[in-house]
Amino acid sequence: MKLSHTKLIVISGLIWFVIGASLLRLGLNLLITSTQDFGNYPLINLLQPYLNTAENAALFLVVIALIIGYFKGNFVLGKSARRGVERIRSFPNPTSIANIYSAKYYILLAVMIGLGISIKYMGLNSDVRGFVDVIIGSALINGAMLYFKLAASKNQTCAQTCKEHVVESK
Repeated sequence: MKLSHTKLIVISGLIWFVIGASLLRLGLNLLITSTQDFGNYPLINLLQPYLNTAENAALFLVVIALIIGYFKGNFVLGKSARRGVERIRSFPNPTSIANIYSAKYYILLAVMIGLGISIKYMGLNSDVRGFVDVIIGSALINGAMLYFKLAASKNQTCAQTCKEHVVESK
């Protein structure tokens, strides 16, 4: 099946967005449940004396995770998104859906999925796992926004659009 560059870029952005939203939801749920009992929650227990309640500690963790995720999405995953868009645009238009990602990218995805599954069974405390999931989820959502922006900017090169994105986010 052949699709236009714009459609492939949007599909890639949607994949990042859906995975990011799922991780963000999971992370928020884990952090919320960490406030509902007196279990072993190292991050919540560390912050609670300074912030008075477990709920305030969880809220603080969410805010910090969203900030870290924003910067990770903008500067780390943004580079990956730009490379992916440049790769897609290097093929003739329209191109096969098989060209959406490179073989190295599929290997990276498999490793990341494996790591995510292993974290679930490694026995990490739910507040730590939730904090990490919120960071990664918000970073993926931020990276997806760049994909959408690049898909909408057909007439500019990826370098021009990405340069504008960095200026806007400062």
